[in-house]
Amino acid sequence: MALIRIHGNDRTLKFAASELARYLKKATGKSLRRSHSDDKATFTIGLAADLGIKTPKLSSPPGDDWITIRPTATGYVLAGSNPRSVLFAVYRYLREMGIRWIRPGSRGEMIPRLRSPLKKGIRVSEAPSYRYRTICIEGACSFEHVRDLIDWMAKHGMNGYFIQFHYGMYFFRRWYEHRENKYLKPEPLDDRIVDTRVTQLVDEIQKRGMSFERMGHGWTCAALGISGEGGWDKNEQEPIPQDKVDWLAEVNEKRELWGGIALNTNLNYGNPAVRAAMTDAIVDYAGKHAEVNLLHFWLADGMNNHDERPESQAARPSDFFVDMLNELDRKLTAAGLTTRIVFLVYVDLLWPPERAKIEHQGRFVLMFAPITRSYLTSFMDAVETDEMPQPYVRNKLEMPKSPSVNLHYLRQWQEMFRGDGFDFDYHAIWACYYDPSMITISKVLHKDIQGLGSIGLHGLNSVQNQRMSFPHNLLMDVMAQTLWNKKRKFSDIVTESFNDAFGRDGAKIAAALTKIADYWKPFYEAVYIPAADEKRIAKGKANLPKIESVVADLRQLVRRNRVQTSGARLWSWKYLNHYLKLLDLLLPMLEAYLHGRSDTRQHLNKALDYLCRNEKTLHPVLDVYMFIVVWRWRANELEAYLKQKSDKQK
Repeated sequence: MALIRIHGNDRTLKFAASELARYLKKATGKSLRRSHSDDKATFTIGLAADLGIKTPKLSSPPGDDWITIRPTATGYVLAGSNPRSVLFAVYRYLREMGIRWIRPGSRGEMIPRLRSPLKKGIRVSEAPSYRYRTICIEGACSFEHVRDLIDWMAKHGMNGYFIQFHYGMYFFRRWYEHRENKYLKPEPLDDRIVDTRVTQLVDEIQKRGMSFERMGHGWTCAALGISGEGGWDKNEQEPIPQDKVDWLAEVNEKRELWGGIALNTNLNYGNPAVRAAMTDAIVDYAGKHAEVNLLHFWLADGMNNHDERPESQAARPSDFFVDMLNELDRKLTAAGLTTRIVFLVYVDLLWPPERAKIEHQGRFVLMFAPITRSYLTSFMDAVETDEMPQPYVRNKLEMPKSPSVNLHYLRQWQEMFRGDGFDFDYHAIWACYYDPSMITISKVLHKDIQGLGSIGLHGLNSVQNQRMSFPHNLLMDVMAQTLWNKKRKFSDIVTESFNDAFGRDGAKIAAALTKIADYWKPFYEAVYIPAADEKRIAKGKANLPKIESVVADLRQLVRRNRVQTSGARLWSWKYLNHYLKLLDLLLPMLEAYLHGRSDTRQHLNKALDYLCRNEKTLHPVLDVYMFIVVWRWRANELEAYLKQKSDKQK
């Protein structure tokens, strides 16, 4: 019987050993015994330092990841620089044995039959390219969706998870209320249920030794004494305390919730009492939540919504923000708290402070969040653009679209802040659905990640929908693999991802979807905003028949493989079949859209209804709610254009 020796009592080390035993038993049919003492073990699991293995000098602070797999006379040592790295080493060994997790959840597990738990010639010594390899909750999701994603992340070397707000109630409510799907009945959800289930999710994160991040928007709500868990829904049930109404930002001579949404409402940051209330709330939270490794401090969401009273006009929002960061640092220090704080460079805060400077930079991590950027091109692409950086004008700002202008503002912040930082980016939340083949967005993500170091950032926190495996898992594979090894070629990731998912026809599927992605580019971004782009519209019309031809060829491949495969690969073909049926409904909608016809929404509704009817099958891989929300924007865009055109003709 093979033996696993665990060197140490850390919870994550024990979990790593149990995962090794579990998967090798599935593959070989043989049990592996675990021990803390036998020196003749087949596998020895532990921290490199405890096993006498010299860790190479890492370019990053202590706590960063490094893995090693080393052969011994009886088997292998699986070790790392910290407990989660040991777990990563275990999963890497299992991958070398041919085990695959081609998408989150049980439908993505591929375990070959093996005669032995050992394979000769495996030797690994690797540190990931980037420190921050994190995913942030977004979209609509169940607790099981998040659990499966966390599990998949660890199996692919990603090391952190971020729950926005305290519970992330808003994202769970979207799923359990089954918003936008009339075919599914709402399910019960209350604070008690969410508290219990989120506590379980935090346990899943900690069991894997992953970094845990929390909060973000919502500190403005905390200062007002109301909850931020309602997210971006209108604040209809919880009134603002009368003694705090004066704290609301005054915009256009009105002091009220911005659009009726508390989370989008900034405060009068020129008022010292407001700043004190916000920093006090953060210190109180940090003191009660030692489980949080990185605590995010953001202002309200939205843009051009800052206070216009004289005391606030005295400085930019970013100056008051930095004032609060310094005040927060002093209060945390006085309380004996070492909590690291993530601060946000985002919308109005893109414009850096003019007078304030962060005093204790080691406390903070910069988070660059270029939410208004284009996702058709990478930060690394030198694309000609007429867009230029704009001066700061309170509440009259034009947010930058081009990656180059976004980077201009980042560099200005970096002149003041020399500390740690990462990219908080939105590839997998909205733009991804305008590229249904997921090839263009995957290429952009790959190039963005490769270049993060060159723009002074140390990784990515992907704010994204939790289910991003439709019609395949390439976007997720690109994210995990490139964050681990930025030198990994896009073509190699494509080959591996599609071969794993589709077998011998993987290359054909990848080639066909790449063609669709190329034909799709003219209408990947809106064609009627700010005005009708006749050149792209004409190109898009010409490309629709070409897409239909590729879809027809793909359909034959799907038909053949659906009767020849099983397990996780069969699910790959099933999902691809649903994708082709969806395109059959989306392409008429796009034809109507590009021709500017009024029946565009009618065609769109047929496609969206198809997704709703099939959500019970598709939900592990596709966030139907977010797909619906995003595609409706296309119909809204055209209808607004047609109305404007009609009004001009009157």
